[in-house]
Amino acid sequence: MEKLRFGIMGAGGIANKFAHAVRLVKAEDGFDVTVEAVSSKSMERAQSFAERNGIPSAYGSYAEMLAREDIDAVYIATTHNFHKENLVQAIGAGKHVLCEKPMVLNEADAREVFALAEEKGVFLMEAMWSNFLPAIVRAKEWITSGRIGDVKTAHGAIGFHGGNNTEGRILNPALAGGAMYDIGVYPIEILTYLIGEPVESAMASLRRHPVTGVDTDLNMVLCYPEADAVIQCSVSCAPRCFLSVTGTGGIIEINGHEGNRANLFDAGRRPVEEFTSEFPEGNGFVYEIREVIRCLAEGKLTSDVMTPDATIGCCKLYDQILRKRD
Repeated sequence: MEKLRFGIMGAGGIANKFAHAVRLVKAEDGFDVTVEAVSSKSMERAQSFAERNGIPSAYGSYAEMLAREDIDAVYIATTHNFHKENLVQAIGAGKHVLCEKPMVLNEADAREVFALAEEKGVFLMEAMWSNFLPAIVRAKEWITSGRIGDVKTAHGAIGFHGGNNTEGRILNPALAGGAMYDIGVYPIEILTYLIGEPVESAMASLRRHPVTGVDTDLNMVLCYPEADAVIQCSVSCAPRCFLSVTGTGGIIEINGHEGNRANLFDAGRRPVEEFTSEFPEGNGFVYEIREVIRCLAEGKLTSDVMTPDATIGCCKLYDQILRKRD
């Protein structure tokens, strides 16, 4: 692929990080990847975003930006509740799509958008950037090569204090707020990727906000064919964030979903190897952008790292745990 020209849907904070990462990829790797336009429901917001990030064009209409033939791909960075609608718009316009997590809010919608992308012949991937971080990649290599034997257990914890604003993104059900959608997706999808098996069943306990009813604290046990994972996530407090995978012959510990360090121990917890990496200018989004470039250059419409099955499987857990569906 000679060029990859992105348009951005949504002009919030996470989109700033993506626009910065595109500039870093271009500078570091020599790829001809650019952000050509940004769109928002607010023209003023789009223009301000474009000025801050050196983007040539701003639109107060998603449809107007999507009509441009010189936009190859779209990064969707709107609030979670709008992802399905925006995906249908972007895919329908024939654009390749990288969509922020959670891609959609239930299994049926996940299956629908992947089927639509296949029908339209465009690339689609959930922007689970953590799966492409060097520390996660190294941990996967250790597991695949048998460095910790057969995987038996995994653990993950993630959280932060999300404040008390019931109208804001974290606590507002109309904006798909709650711990599961905002951060639970990280340990679910990372640990499932590392274990390398689909979730067979799940058990969970959760606490809901007394006013809005969204899940603020969530504890899960995910059961795989040969292993189990215990996951804790919270938007009411800030536990120590970490990921670990334990096998019959060793242990891997990673310093969280944004981690730059993976440690390998033997079965007696004696240190064996440490891996560290530094992200370009501290921005780990560069790795998922490289994955999009790689897939498109190879003619792939989905990633074999962040697969459709991974997204669909996680959405199935949203249904089972948040809505108590089988």
